[in-house]
Amino acid sequence: MDEYSPKRHDIAQLKFLCETLYQDCLINLQESHHGWVNDPTSAVNLQLNELIEHIATFALNYKIKYNEDNNLVAQIDEYLDDTFMLFSSYGITTQDLQKWRKSGNRLFHCFANVSKANPVSHSC
Repeated sequence: MDEYSPKRHDIAQLKFLCETLYQDCLINLQESHHGWVNDPTSAVNLQLNELIEHIATFALNYKIKYNEDNNLVAQIDEYLDDTFMLFSSYGITTQDLQKWRKSGNRLFHCFANVSKANPVSHSC
């Protein structure tokens, strides 16, 4: 993202990054079973953390560029926090997993609303 990129392009990039994170997390979870034991120091989790940091930086730049889109940025922040909390602990509970999925669903619902909305203003 730079100061000249169009808003729809920036949103598409954010959506792509968040979808990539979601898919990577699902792949990581599929390799586990109920009552997950997680290794926050594993290569996969460290890669997830790098992607989370990249998305957080991108979202911060988006927030600076489009300060009127606080709802979208807030949803991204919540999703990133839930993702980090899920994969940074040694155990993954069903409740943690459900919370993460709900925040992901809210975020992607927000992206769907943003893409349909008026380019001047919208809410999630």
